[in-house]
Order: sequence, then structure tokens, then C-alpha cells
Amino acid sequence: MKAIVFEYKLRKLALSRILGIFGLKYYLTKYGCIQYKEVPEPELLADDYVVIRTHYCGICGSDTKQSFLDGNMDNPMTAIISWPQILGHEVVGPIERVGKKSKLKVGDRVVLNPWLSCLPRCISPPCKSCQEGKNTLCRNFKKGILAPGIHTGNSATATGGFAELVPAHGSMAIPVPDSLTWKQAVLSDPFSVALHSILKVRPQPGSVCVVYGCGNLGLLTVDILKNVFEDLTVLAIARFPQQKEMAKKFGADQIIDPFPANKVIEKIGDYLNCDVYYPNKKRPWLIEGVDYLFDTVASKETLETGIRITKARDRTRPGSGTIVVTGVSSPKRYEWTPIYFKDLRIIGSNAFAVEEFEGHREHAYYHYFRFLEEGRVDPSEMVRHVFPATQYRDALVATRNQGKSGAMKVVLSYVSDKEGEN
Repeated sequence: MKAIVFEYKLRKLALSRILGIFGLKYYLTKYGCIQYKEVPEPELLADDYVVIRTHYCGICGSDTKQSFLDGNMDNPMTAIISWPQILGHEVVGPIERVGKKSKLKVGDRVVLNPWLSCLPRCISPPCKSCQEGKNTLCRNFKKGILAPGIHTGNSATATGGFAELVPAHGSMAIPVPDSLTWKQAVLSDPFSVALHSILKVRPQPGSVCVVYGCGNLGLLTVDILKNVFEDLTVLAIARFPQQKEMAKKFGADQIIDPFPANKVIEKIGDYLNCDVYYPNKKRPWLIEGVDYLFDTVASKETLETGIRITKARDRTRPGSGTIVVTGVSSPKRYEWTPIYFKDLRIIGSNAFAVEEFEGHREHAYYHYFRFLEEGRVDPSEMVRHVFPATQYRDALVATRNQGKSGAMKVVLSYVSDKEGEN
């Protein structure tokens, strides 16, 4: 089968960086780390494994960052992943093959839960985190029957959805209700990431929230805050026209341009009718700011601005003065004094797991399915850019350059347009 493979070789890394000076598409030449080539079809790795035929595979921000070498060589995450990699973990499609002990059937429509925790690694008994349903905090990402990797697409043996076929443990293949379309299903992963971040703090009615960055995670965060939770004011900091349009459709109360940063702070101060303090004209700050901030970018600029607009912790309002970080960017220095002065909390939020919400304790995907079936959300309009897998270069460039492409959620397709609507 054909697959889009990332090869970690110093020669290819160096050539990619040099060629990338001339434009995004030059990162993706045959001389770089990304290759489109023939690879063996995946095997059933155990009797309770299945093979999924990829219908759609969403392109995650992590796929894009890796393709364009946006990261540090000393990133500690490299200790628990392996190469070569077939990227792509936002997979939906029918079951192609099943193992002898599988409870799934050929043809079942499923969405991939990509985490390579104890069960997929055939480790028994599972670690404490996996027993508690927190498989993203598994302690065994280098053990068991799989090569090192935290989720599908960054393990040499758990190959991903930038290919026609994907191996998965039965617990990783979650059935999709017949009432859902593939475009709805392919957003299960990023929607669940956004939901997990919000459930870290569970904003109370009357709270003011800021969503910083309106890529996939930011837009879905706006959607959940406005349409799943009640009586929240949501300010969205959005860069591109399509992001502003979608944030408005999802119900954002105000949309703010991200540049310049001092204007962001002043506009939020005006909206809240609170004092704005000026140590200098370029970097004002607030004490009575917003209750919660969801930073889906986590750059130097967003972190510094975020701590300036978040409210000093209010002991009478539990949870206020909290920043939840779901984005990942290369670390850089920034002025962080307001963190300690305002007694702020900064919380990391990674992926999703079993979540307890509204009396249901179940995997985050099932919460998403329930919200869809109840008509509370439907973010599928975000999926406007669907590329055949053979056009992966165009798809990756469109994801990276959303200002030019107008893209929000970009998806690779292995089926015809007509099949994709079902």
C-alpha cells in the first residue's frame, strides 16, 4: 500500500530546513523527511487487534508541526517515540480485518482512539493511570508488543492514517453511531481534546472566558463553551477571516484581532470595564481580567498576553484566575511576573480520556456523539478542505498557511467524494 512516511535522518532534516527557506512546499520534496512510498500492509498484531481501512484522516497540528520541522531537537518527547513513522492519528473508516478474539466485525464504522497505552501494548495488569481511564498518562509507552510511541502515528509499529490501512487494538476502535456522518466523526479527536481542557476547570455560569487562537482546537473550545455549558461569556482571539466567521457562528460574544498585543489587552479591559495598567505603552495589563483563558497556541506572545488579561485569583469564585494550555510551541523567554503577583494557575491539558460529565462517565468520544445526537453541537462545517491522499503536499501546505488557503480542518481522503458524504 502507499503511505506518507516521516523518516528521521540528519541528512534529510538538514536538507528540509535548507530547502524550506524557499517556501513551504520545499520542505516536502523527495530529498526531505516526508516520502510517499510503498510500504507493507499492517498485520494483526494480536488476536484482539483489527485493521481499519482509512476513510478520512484529519491533519492535526502536531502532524503539521512535524512535517515543517517546527520544534526543538532537545524535545524530551523524543524519548518515547520511534521512527520511521506513518503519521496521522485522526482516523475514521470501516473495519477491514479482525483478529480471532475481536468483538468488532468487518464493515463496522469506527473512529480511532489513538493512544498506545497498556491495553494496545498487551500489558497486564495495566498501570494505575490506565486503570483509572487516564490512558494519556500511561507509564508504559516504551513497553509491550509495540515500538515506543504515545499514540498512533509516532510509533514505528503502530502506523497511522496517512496510509490506506491502520492497525489498532480493539479498544482503540470506537463504533460510530449510524446517525453520524464521516465529517462529524473525523472531528471526534480534536473535539475531545477541547472538551478535556474545559473539564479541567468546569467554568461556572456567569464566568468570562477567553479562547486564545481559533484554529481547530480554539474553534471547538468556543463551540463547547457556548453550546454545551450555560451562561458563559466567550471572547475569541482569532487571526483569519474564516476563523472569525466560524467563531461567530459558534456563538462567541466578541471576536478580537490578535495583533498588536497591547490592543488585545485594551479591548478586553474595555469589554470588562476594568482598569488597564500601563508600565509602558506596549504591554499594559489587567488585575480584574477574565476568569478563564484557554490558550490553544502557547507561544511566547500568547502566554505573555494571557497572564496579563487573566483575573487575579478570586477566593470567593473557585477556579477563577486559571489558564489552560492545550497548544504547543517552541519555548522562548517572556515576562511572567503577573503569574505570581496575581496568584494565577497555569494548567497543561493533553488530549482526552474517560471523562465524567452530566452524570455520564465514559470516553470523551461518547460525550461528543451524545452532543451531536442531541443537536447541541455540529462542528462539521469546519471540514471544508478535503484532499485525496495523493495530494498530501497541498493538504499540508493548506493546513500550515491558513491565511492563504482559508482552511480550518484539513482532511486526507481515501474515498470518492460521494462516499465521503455518507
